[in-house]
Amino acid sequence: MNLIGNTLEDQKTIEEDMGGRILIDNIANAINQVNSNNLGYMKEINIPNNISGKDFKITITHDEVVLELENKKADSALIPIRIANINLDSIEEVKIYPGNSYKIKKLLDNNNLTAIQIYNGY
Repeated sequence: MNLIGNTLEDQKTIEEDMGGRILIDNIANAINQVNSNNLGYMKEINIPNNISGKDFKITITHDEVVLELENKKADSALIPIRIANINLDSIEEVKIYPGNSYKIKKLLDNNNLTAIQIYNGY
C-alpha cells in the first residue's frame, strides 16, 4: 500500500513540475519572440490561477523567468533583455501573478534604448 501511495505522490509531483516547466518555458518563448521582432511588436500571455491546485510565484529578470512552487524553484533562460515599467523606466524585475493576463511589448525606454515592457493586460 505504501508503494502505491508513493507512486501516486510521485506522479502528482511530476505533473506539477511539468505544468510549471511548460508555463515558464511558454513565457520565456513569448518574451524572446517579442524581443526578436520590431519595435511595437506585442504578444499577450494568460497565467493560470494555479498549477495542479498549488499557488505559485513568477519573477522575470533580464535573463530568466523564475517559478516558485511550494519549496521548489525552476527557471527558463531568456535572451538578455532590458525591462521597462509602465513609465518606461528601466527596472530589474517584474512579478507575474496567477489568474492575470499580461501584454509583452518591445519599445524604447526613457533612455531611448530597446526594452521589453510587461504589464497587466486586464
